[in-house]
This record gives sequence, structure tokens and C-alpha cells, in this order.
Amino acid sequence: MSDFLTEKRDEIQARLDELAPLIAEHDRLQRALDALDGVDNSSSGSRSADKGSSGRGAGRPRGSGERSRQALALLRKEPGLGAAEVARRIGVHPNYAYRILPGLEEQGLVEKRDRVWYPKDAA
Repeated sequence: MSDFLTEKRDEIQARLDELAPLIAEHDRLQRALDALDGVDNSSSGSRSADKGSSGRGAGRPRGSGERSRQALALLRKEPGLGAAEVARRIGVHPNYAYRILPGLEEQGLVEKRDRVWYPKDAA
């Protein structure tokens, strides 16, 4: 029995070793995609000229991208989700949800109560 377990452990470890570079690539691509989600496609060059009231650089306002729309639609459908669950459901890293949900809150579209988020129209 121990030979069987050793063999299976070795097979699993070999497969994990094969997948490690793909996982690292996935993480790099996810970070790049998250960063691109914050880029204003209509700008034609420098992003340093205009600063909004929040002190952020030029670009679209926080909470105005596709992921924000997905998060808002999800919360309207299923109010009372935590940020990590919102992230999981829309397919982003939890840290990203913790960035977009406050932007939606600043716009008056959602509110946070007891560590979960609700759309304003369901409050």
C-alpha cells in the first residue's frame, strides 16, 4: 500500500510542478488585466495632466468600468454579498473587489453594512 501512495504522491507532485509556470502566468495576466481595467481608452497620450478631486491621476473615475458594472448587477440580483464573494462571482481577485466597491459607494450606487454590500435601491 505504501508503494501505491508513494507513486500517487510522486504523480501529483510532478503534475503540480508542470502547472506552476501556468499558475504564475495566470497571476501575471490577471494583474495586467486588472491594471488595464483602470486605463482610460479615450485618452491620446499623457495621463499626468488632470487630477480629479480624489487626488488620483487622469483616467476614468474609480468604479466606472466593466467590472464595476458587473459587481453592481450582481449586487442588484443578490444583495448582501461580501467583497470576496463579489470578486469570486465576477471572476476577479478579491483585492480588486475591495477597490471597485468603494468607488460604487462614492457614486451612491451601493452601501456597506456589517461587512456586506447592498445596492442603494435595495437598502
